[in-house]
Amino acid sequence: MRKRVLSFLFLMSLLSNLFAQKATDMQKRINLIRDDIYTKIQNHQITVAEATKSYQNLQNELFRNKDFANYIEIFVFEAVDFYVTTDDYFNASKAIEKGMNALKYVSGECHDTLFFKLNAELAEYNRRTPSKINSAEKYFKNGYDFLLKKKWIEQKMPAFVLTFLSNYGRFVDDFGDAEQSFNYYQQALSISDKYKIKLNRYALLSNLAKYYREKKDYENALKVLQEALITAESDDKTAIVHLAIGRCYNQMKQYEKSLVAFKEAEKYYKKSKELQPRLLINIQNNQADAYLGLKQLDKAEKTYQQAFSNFSRYFSMQKGLQIAHIYNGLSEIFELKNQTKQAIYFAEKAISAADSSLAPQEYFTALIQKADLLAISNPVLSAETTLEAIRFAVRVRKSFDMPESKLFYSEKVYPVYEKALAKTFDLWNKTNEKRWAEKFFYVLESSKSATLWDAIKEQKIRPKTLNDSILNEEAKLRQRIVKLQVKLLDGDDAKASADLSSAKIQLNHLIKNIEKQSKNYYSLKYDDRLISLAETQQKLDKNTLFVSYFLGENHLFFLATDKQNFQIIRTENTVFIKEIIQKLYQQINTPPGIDAYKGHDLAKKSYEILLKPIENLLLSNQKLIIARHDILGFLPYEILEKTGKSDYLVFEKTISYANSASLQFDFDVSTKQNSDIIAYAPFSNGEKVGRFRDKGFKALPASISEIGNINGKIFQDNQATKLNFEESYRNKGIIHFATHAQIDDEKPEKSFIALYPEGNDFKLYTPELYNLSLEKTQLVVLSACETGKGKIRNGEGIMSLARAFQFAGCPSVITTIWNAHDESMAKLSKGFYKYLNKNKATDEALQLAKIDLLRSTEHPFYWANFVLIGKSSAISPASNLIFYFVLFFGLTLNFLAFVFRRKFFYKYFI
Repeated sequence: MRKRVLSFLFLMSLLSNLFAQKATDMQKRINLIRDDIYTKIQNHQITVAEATKSYQNLQNELFRNKDFANYIEIFVFEAVDFYVTTDDYFNASKAIEKGMNALKYVSGECHDTLFFKLNAELAEYNRRTPSKINSAEKYFKNGYDFLLKKKWIEQKMPAFVLTFLSNYGRFVDDFGDAEQSFNYYQQALSISDKYKIKLNRYALLSNLAKYYREKKDYENALKVLQEALITAESDDKTAIVHLAIGRCYNQMKQYEKSLVAFKEAEKYYKKSKELQPRLLINIQNNQADAYLGLKQLDKAEKTYQQAFSNFSRYFSMQKGLQIAHIYNGLSEIFELKNQTKQAIYFAEKAISAADSSLAPQEYFTALIQKADLLAISNPVLSAETTLEAIRFAVRVRKSFDMPESKLFYSEKVYPVYEKALAKTFDLWNKTNEKRWAEKFFYVLESSKSATLWDAIKEQKIRPKTLNDSILNEEAKLRQRIVKLQVKLLDGDDAKASADLSSAKIQLNHLIKNIEKQSKNYYSLKYDDRLISLAETQQKLDKNTLFVSYFLGENHLFFLATDKQNFQIIRTENTVFIKEIIQKLYQQINTPPGIDAYKGHDLAKKSYEILLKPIENLLLSNQKLIIARHDILGFLPYEILEKTGKSDYLVFEKTISYANSASLQFDFDVSTKQNSDIIAYAPFSNGEKVGRFRDKGFKALPASISEIGNINGKIFQDNQATKLNFEESYRNKGIIHFATHAQIDDEKPEKSFIALYPEGNDFKLYTPELYNLSLEKTQLVVLSACETGKGKIRNGEGIMSLARAFQFAGCPSVITTIWNAHDESMAKLSKGFYKYLNKNKATDEALQLAKIDLLRSTEHPFYWANFVLIGKSSAISPASNLIFYFVLFFGLTLNFLAFVFRRKFFYKYFI
C-alpha cells in the first residue's frame, strides 16, 4: 500500500513538473513573439492592426489548448505593447475589458490573480484618461478591497501590488489629499522592503518625494530622489526622476538648478526607445515654470506653446491637468506683460480644461487668477469668482476623511481668504449693501476652524443617518488608528506604520461606502452652508456682542455685531499690530519678579486697535464673545485697558471666546443639564510624586485645594490613573483636570495631559483626546500649563489640547494660555465653582472669580490665564443641599411618625 502511495505522489510530482515546464516554455515563446512584434512596430515594419492580428492568432491557439491564463494575459500585453506606449489609454482599457470578460474561463487562485492584475491596469488607464476619473476611483477601490480579502496576493505578486499602491497614492494626490496618498506610499514601501523589490521602486520613491515636496520637506524629497535615480532601470525612468528633481527645485525657487535637472530629463527622454508624449509635455511644462520664475517671459511662453503643440498633436480631448497647467502658465505670462484681456482668456481656458473634477488644483488656481485679473475692470465678478474658489475649496476639503488631510489642504488654499475679505470689504464699503456684508461674514467663517467644524458637524449627523453596526465598525477603526498613533509616538516601528496606513485607508473606504449607501448622510456632509450674519444676530442674546477677527499679511479685518447692528472694520499695518500683541503677551505671561506689571501702555494700544473702532457697540453690550485669529488667539482680552491705568476690561465685560460663529451658535447644547462633576488631581501629594521628578513632574499641592470643594467624584494621586480616567469620564457634565500638561509645537500629536505616572502608560496624548466620547459633557476645565497654547495652523487656529476636547464633542473648555501658577489656579477654580453654584453662567462665574483674585493679586499673570472657549451656560453642579434636604425630610418623617405613635398609644392603652 505504501509503495502505491509513493508511486502516485512521484507521478503527480512528475506531471506537475512537466506542466510547469510546458507553462514556462509557452511563456518564453510568448515573450519572443512580443519582442519580435514590438521591434517591427517600432521600426514601422508592420502596423498595429497587423500586430493585433498576430496576437489574436496566438490567443486562438492558447484558447484551443485551454491555456486560459496565458490567453487572458495576451489582452494585457496587447494593451501595454500597442496602446500604452502611445498614451492611447482608451483602446488600452478596451483590451483589458475583453480580458475581464474572459475571466469566466478560469477559477480559483488563477482567477483571483488575473482579476487583480486586470483591475489594476484598468484603474491606472482610467486615471490617465480625463473623462474616466470616476471609473478610475471605482477600480482602485475595488482593487484595494480585493487585496484586503485575498491577502495572499501580496506574497504571490508583490511587485505588481507595490505598483498598484503607488499608482493609487498618486491618484489620491492628484485630488489634493497628500496625507492620504502617503498612506498608500507607506504600504507600498513596506512591501518593497519586505520582499526586496527593485522593480518600479523608482516610481514609488518619486511619488513619495512629491509628498515631501508638498510638505516643504525639501531635504527629504531630494534625498529620496537620489535613491530613485539609482533604482531607475531605463532611460525613460531616469528621465522621470530628473523631472521630479527639477520640480523640487522649482518649488524651492532655485530655478537655475531646476533647469539643469530638466535638461537631464530631456536628454534621457530622447535616449529612450519608447515614445511617451505625456512625459515630454511634463518636462516642457516644468521648464516653462522655471523660466516664468526667472521672469524670462518669452522663453516661458515659447516653451508652454511647445507643450501645447505636443498635447494637441497626441491628444484630441483638450481636458485634464497638463493642458490646464499650460493655460494657467500662459495666463500668468500675459498678466506680467500687462495684456489683461489675453490673460483672462487663458484663465477661462484653464477653468474649462480643469473642469473642477479633472484637475482640482489647477481649477482652483485658474479661478483665483481670473478673479485677480478682473479686480479693476469688474470688481463684482472678481469678488464672486473668489467666493466661488472658496466654496470649491470647501467641497474638496469635505471629501477628505482624515483631519491631517483637511488641515494640510486648508493651509494650501489659505491665502485666498485675505483676498476675498479685501474684495468683499471694498464692495461693502462702496455700496453699503447688506449682501456684501453677508459675503464678508461668509469668508470670515470659512477661514476659521474648518476641520473642527467638519468634525463637530459629522458628530451631529452620523447618529441621525447611520445605523449602529456601521457606527460601531467606524468606531473600532478609529480606536485602532489612535492606538497605532500612540504606539508610534514611542519610536519608529515599520510594522505599526504600515498597519496605521492600512487602517486609515480602510476608514476612508468605509466612509466612501457610507456616502454611497446613505444619500441623506452624503447631502448633509457636503452641505457647505455656514451660519449667516442675519442668523447670528438672531441667535445672539440681548446685551451680547460678537466680534470676529482676521489678522492677515496686509490687513486686520473684523466684524462686530449684536442683535440689531453691526460694523465692519479694516486696519492697515499688520506688522505693527503683531509686534504690539507679541510684546503684550510677553509681559503678561512672564512670571513677575519684584517689578510691577509693565504692560499697561501696550494693553491700551491693543484696546485702541482691537476694540476702540467698535466702541459704540461695545458700550451698549455687557457680554463679549470673541472669535480670535492668528496670534490674537494667545491674547486674553480681559487685560485690555482704555486708559492704561489698570482699568482692565474684565471689570466691565463678561468675556468668552468662540472658534467661529457657526460652532458657537449653529448647534444647540442638549437642553438636559448634566451636573455630575468628576475631577483628577494626580500630583497633589508632594511625598508621593517626588519619585517622579525624573519624568519631569513636580508636586502640585494646591491642586487638591482647587478641587476639594467640588461636589463630585475626585480621583487623587495614585487613584488618578489613565485607566481610571478611561473608565470614569463618560457621561459627566463637567470634567476637571488639575495636573500637568506638555505642549509640542513641532509635533502636536505628542502633546499630552499627564495622569498619575504609574508605569509607562500615563499620558493622554492628543490623538487619544480626539477620540474621547464627550457628547454628553458640557464643560472641560484644564487647570494645567498652556493647555490653550499650540502651533497656529492657517485656516484652523491654535492646535491646542483644548481644541482636542472640542473635537471630541465638548462644547466648552476652560483652559490656560501660559504656564499655570498652582496657587492662583486653585483660587480661580474655587471662585469659579462658588459662582457656578450660585447659578451664574460659566463666562460670568469665571469673570467674577478673576475679579476676586485681581483685588488681591493685580498682575495679569496670575488671574488672566484662565479663559473660556465655546458656549457659556449655567451649569449648576450637584450640591450638598440635596443631601441636607433629604436628611431634613427623613428626620421630619421620623419625628411625625414618633408623634403619631405616641398619640395612638395614649389613646388606646392608657
